[in-house]
Amino acid sequence: MAATAAPAVASTVGFKNMVIAPLTKDDDTGTTYGDLQKVAGAIEASITPENNDPDIQYYDDIEGDVLYPDPELAFKTKLADLPLTIQEMIFSNKIDDNGVLIRASGDKPGYFAVGFQSEKSDKTYRYVWLYKVRAKPVTENYATKEGTTITRQTGEVEWTAIKRTSDGRYQAVADEGQNGFTAEKAKTFLDSVYEPAFSAA
Repeated sequence: MAATAAPAVASTVGFKNMVIAPLTKDDDTGTTYGDLQKVAGAIEASITPENNDPDIQYYDDIEGDVLYPDPELAFKTKLADLPLTIQEMIFSNKIDDNGVLIRASGDKPGYFAVGFQSEKSDKTYRYVWLYKVRAKPVTENYATKEGTTITRQTGEVEWTAIKRTSDGRYQAVADEGQNGFTAEKAKTFLDSVYEPAFSAA
């Protein structure tokens, strides 16, 4: 039997339009999110499985079965800057009456959905949503200017992405122009947290 034709291949070459939405409920009855917030200055993102070591069961002197744990992803974002209002939102810090961001030991970051798009080499886009992520304390970098040499410093946020309690889903990925994901659908993909649509069996 002849092999099925290979799908189109195009590498990703960009990262922009990062948005976040606070997760307001996630339990056995469903998941809801709050209003979207644009995060400007996107530079780089990486998504890395953290708990991908398999559990291998041996029987009859062979490797008989392989199981993997539920997904847990490390999601790192690098931004040109991380404005204090965004930090207040992500890390549950507080800006006081004088406009000063105050961090306290009891601050507990909430859960968010994070979406973004990545341009591909064929000029289409890949779109991504992570459904439930929580940020680690922000990494801050500062450096002196050395004469005429300036080293730009960036804001970096590390998140841990896990599955939703309501349905076990943790990520949505779409490639423009493939699998019925049209350019029209792409236009609104980041307007709200995407929820899957499956035809009834």
